[in-house]
Amino acid sequence: MYSAEFRRDAVALLTTSTLAEAAARTGASPSTLRRWASRSDLADRPRSGRPPIQETADRVVEALVATAGARISGRDYSTRALAEATGLSQSIVSRSVRALTVPVAEVAGASELILAASGFPLVIVGVRRNDAGGGGDRGESATIVPPRRIQRRIAGITAALRTAGVGRWAQRFDSEHRQVPTAELLALLDGDGDFLVFDPLGEVPDDLSDGAGARVRACAEFDDFVTVLKSRLGECQDIPGSLLDLLADRVRNGLEGVLWWESAPYEPQRSSITSDSMEISSWLPKETRSITEHLAIALREEIIDSGYEPGDRINPRLLSRRMQVPRASVDAALRRMVDDKLLDGSRGGARIPLITTVDVLDLYAARMAIGEVVLRSLALRPQRYLVPVQLALRQVEASAPTRSGIDVEDADLHFQQELARASGLRESARAFEALTLRLRLFISILQLDYSPASDRIVSDDRAMFRALSRADAKTAIEVWRGKVDNAVRHMAGLLGRRRFDQELWTQLTRSLG
Repeated sequence: MYSAEFRRDAVALLTTSTLAEAAARTGASPSTLRRWASRSDLADRPRSGRPPIQETADRVVEALVATAGARISGRDYSTRALAEATGLSQSIVSRSVRALTVPVAEVAGASELILAASGFPLVIVGVRRNDAGGGGDRGESATIVPPRRIQRRIAGITAALRTAGVGRWAQRFDSEHRQVPTAELLALLDGDGDFLVFDPLGEVPDDLSDGAGARVRACAEFDDFVTVLKSRLGECQDIPGSLLDLLADRVRNGLEGVLWWESAPYEPQRSSITSDSMEISSWLPKETRSITEHLAIALREEIIDSGYEPGDRINPRLLSRRMQVPRASVDAALRRMVDDKLLDGSRGGARIPLITTVDVLDLYAARMAIGEVVLRSLALRPQRYLVPVQLALRQVEASAPTRSGIDVEDADLHFQQELARASGLRESARAFEALTLRLRLFISILQLDYSPASDRIVSDDRAMFRALSRADAKTAIEVWRGKVDNAVRHMAGLLGRRRFDQELWTQLTRSLG
């Protein structure tokens, strides 16, 4: 059993020696030294019992199911597929999914969904019961839709509500943060049907919800609302995919401004990544990734698979095939990346750029500075702006068990970008995104493997999110600085081995403290 002091000395030795030299001098194996170097705290850890795996699995599965949309009914979101994607056992995933829905035996098909709307502080769901003599068409359609599809779609709706943080509305918001007028939502209760309302602040008038025969049932407690909602959805003959797509699209914004009618279903917009007319002329932050950011991600995979090295020319035809987008779109994106100095265009075409240790220090110093500004701003904003950040954090948590370096790095950078976008600082978010794209290329060129550091990445991201939830900018910035410092040492070490310029790095970042 190694002492905490021994571990600290061994990690310190890595700053002046190679991994092999440090292993020979300390007697610890190289894998053990790598594990110690990835830890933020080298003190003795308490020996605890079995970790709360199911609780963690529930959060991970909720995050994945919430953004599935109508695809929740397909094979890609079966319990087996979710288990493979998360690295969890199928039995654990199955328990998580069952908690989000109702048993197949409770799917009755006696009602139809007519309305879904939300905007702080209300969530409204309307159904209309089919009369016994209401027509053969409805009865026939009820037998066409498989009960298991309804069961899965109920899970999608429940997961969207939980992931968007609706259950915490009463604690996180007050009247000045409303985006949808309450009067407009209450007016929806005058339609034809029975309505279930999540009403944590008591906004629904008593004359609407009182009485045994009332058509409006209001629930002040979120768990009660979800229980009744799952039961009512289980009575529906179908749950339209357009509603699932709308919830998946809005979950990142806390389900603010959702309005779905049976007569005017939601029509999702075409994603910019599948459109023939891709917009790549702006670095402005977007809720979805830009084509250039997608290209940077795909480029990393292409570099790794094809063995690209600094100075090599990039083949746009291969990228077009990999990304399944038009060749003209890839050519335009590559030209944009050359214009912004992400790629080298000095010798014609787009080439992998050369990277020096000074480039690495420069990049990380800039990210550290902008990151501090972002965190200070975000700590001052209302809690609702943390919803997309929390979703990104759950993707980091879901990626860590897979032990895939590419997945962990991609999820972590996306989490950082969501911090910038949620800060409300447009120029800072724009600059941070440009630096993120450059960092993706650096990572791909150096072929860094982040899988050994996945636990530390999750720990740091959780710590930053917890601090921001408490409006504690100081702690969030301390975690951020440590996270960036570890990353720059790892990257610069691959470039220069023992030529990491400690003095330059200290000078670049000293004034940020």
